[in-house]
Amino acid sequence: MATEKDLTQGNLVTTLLMFALPYVGANFLQALYGAADLIIVGKFCDSSVISAVATGSQLLQTLIFFITGLTVSATVLIGRAFGAKEYANIIKIINTMTVCFIAAAIFLSTVIITFDNPLLKILQTPMEAFQSTKDYVFVCALGLVFIFAYNAISAVLRGLGNSIMPMYFVAVSCFMNIILDIYLVGRLHMGAQGAAIATVISQAASVIAGLIYLRKGDFVFKFKFTGIKFDVETAKELFKIGLPLSLQDTLIPLSFLFLFSLANSMGVSASAAYGSVIRLNAFMMLPAGSFAMALTALTAQNLGAGNMKRSVNALKLSILFAFSFGLVFFLWQQIAPYSAIAIFSTDENVLHEGARYLKSFSFDYLIVPFVFCLNGFFFGCGRTVFAAANAIFSAFAVRIPLAFILCTTIPNATLFHLGIAPPSASVVTTSSALIYLIYLAKNNKLYSHK
Repeated sequence: MATEKDLTQGNLVTTLLMFALPYVGANFLQALYGAADLIIVGKFCDSSVISAVATGSQLLQTLIFFITGLTVSATVLIGRAFGAKEYANIIKIINTMTVCFIAAAIFLSTVIITFDNPLLKILQTPMEAFQSTKDYVFVCALGLVFIFAYNAISAVLRGLGNSIMPMYFVAVSCFMNIILDIYLVGRLHMGAQGAAIATVISQAASVIAGLIYLRKGDFVFKFKFTGIKFDVETAKELFKIGLPLSLQDTLIPLSFLFLFSLANSMGVSASAAYGSVIRLNAFMMLPAGSFAMALTALTAQNLGAGNMKRSVNALKLSILFAFSFGLVFFLWQQIAPYSAIAIFSTDENVLHEGARYLKSFSFDYLIVPFVFCLNGFFFGCGRTVFAAANAIFSAFAVRIPLAFILCTTIPNATLFHLGIAPPSASVVTTSSALIYLIYLAKNNKLYSHK
């Protein structure tokens, strides 16, 4: 199996699909990995534990998102260097990213453990679920280094055009997580804490597999566990591209945490239902997210090779493929929303609340393919400032205010009203992105990342 893949050559449809489909597989497994906790907890525990795992994982995911901007920037820089055949730069990027990720993991673990009480109170965590949520958050915080390490390894490989091996690594983690969840939660009755322990051990296994592959693989660079050096100029470039994304990936989930707090205020059934929908969305959104991430790496390599027109065509194809999936998911949730929520819970109240939310929220499945793919294209071009600003604006100027207004001014507001806010924000994001894309094309700036 080739360790690298040149995305600047070959039939575009074939190249895009062969590169994007492993993304779909990896993201599906990653979503299954996260959902396994909730599914198994839902089978063996009451709604308070479901709420604990849902709330705790959402909090941790929000904080983890801070580092994903650097992950994308590493993919972009490595892809650009690989496309330009500047192989000496690749090892500098890897070394610098490693130092940044270790520092971030230590910092965020400390923050989470130190401020868990106020953070959970901000989320209006139901009192019945508070201690279980604390237990879940504490264990997962100790294992953040493994989550960051997996993302770093995946960023390197995807920048090199290799999307298959990250899928294998997450498959190892997913399989172990399910087995450990069944044993720790189902057999030993450890609840939320058992789900967290399973998560940490499983992530560690995927990291070990990834490090072995990097060490043994026949790459254009030589990976070493020792002698890692920090390059200031490379760090500046990483942060220049990555910080806007880190800001976006931190603030956007915060906007959804605000929605989560509104759902929590509606009671434990609404909280559990919203948490279940979040897990469901991890599956529903993954085709669009996968094509967007594939487009980022493809665009970066072609930018390095001076062949950006290929990326524009890939953008059109990515939107087409992602929208096809989104249409299927939209129709499913409009016709049979109960069947989706039933994957995570058998509680009648949770099923009813979740179906309410999906009836309105599912329109987002038709809009998100445009949002994600346009952003993936901009990321690959290094135009992260606009993409981040656009997403943040729609979140805080549309999603949060609209959700607050609907849920506080409508008598007996339900999750149906809460679900109107996300697709409304996506419409604003897409409109702005299309206007910006047209502006770049008309002013002959589309093919430059400067």
